[in-house]
Amino acid sequence: MESRPSNEGPTVPMTPPGDKASIAEDFMDILYEPSKVFARRAAGGYGMHLLIIAVLAGLFAFANRGVFEQIFDAEFQRGAAKAMAANPQITMDQMNSMRGIQEKVAMIATFVGTPIFIFVLAFFTWLAAKIASAKVTYQQAVLIVSLAWIPRLVGSLVATLQVVLMDTASVTNMFSLSASPARFMDPDTSNPKVFGLMGGLDVFSIWYTVVAAIGIATIAKVPRSKGYIASFMVFALAMLPALLR
Repeated sequence: MESRPSNEGPTVPMTPPGDKASIAEDFMDILYEPSKVFARRAAGGYGMHLLIIAVLAGLFAFANRGVFEQIFDAEFQRGAAKAMAANPQITMDQMNSMRGIQEKVAMIATFVGTPIFIFVLAFFTWLAAKIASAKVTYQQAVLIVSLAWIPRLVGSLVATLQVVLMDTASVTNMFSLSASPARFMDPDTSNPKVFGLMGGLDVFSIWYTVVAAIGIATIAKVPRSKGYIASFMVFALAMLPALLR
């Protein structure tokens, strides 16, 4: 039989499902299908995502302000004791004179530090990606860090639920509510370097690192191995302060 010409005209490529997904869908999909989110947002901006993340982080900080003040007080007392033991000339009055400034800095960092930290972390992500031969712009690096930050928000939600449901009277250090090995260690008797390193092995921090790696690989269109190299370089850099204690 003679084939008849089609009257339907040229085939038009269909828009891949999800390309016009909402930001709410991004916040859900990034948790289990990150490559799809990065692919559809690669050419877009990061402003609205970053704004929502900053607001949510601030709300979690406000909800947990009581226990954070408790942690700050315990950490301050612990740090003051170590400082006075190392230098007997320092008095408690001198330490208390610095407390007000430290409290203000901690409060500002708690409520508005997230977007600032994301911008700083994006610079190191951009630099690490460049070293790993994964080409992304700084704006894309901010997008990658912003979307990868969402698992950290899940961690903040888990911490908030613990504050609501648990007795937090014994919460005396920054890792007491974390999902890391340091949660089960005593900061007063543990080696500070080991304690800090174990605190860095938080489930949500590792989750963030993996999602960021996928974002780098997806947006730069390189093998995932390069994305993992770049992301774990940043992770290792973040662990350095613990080694310098």
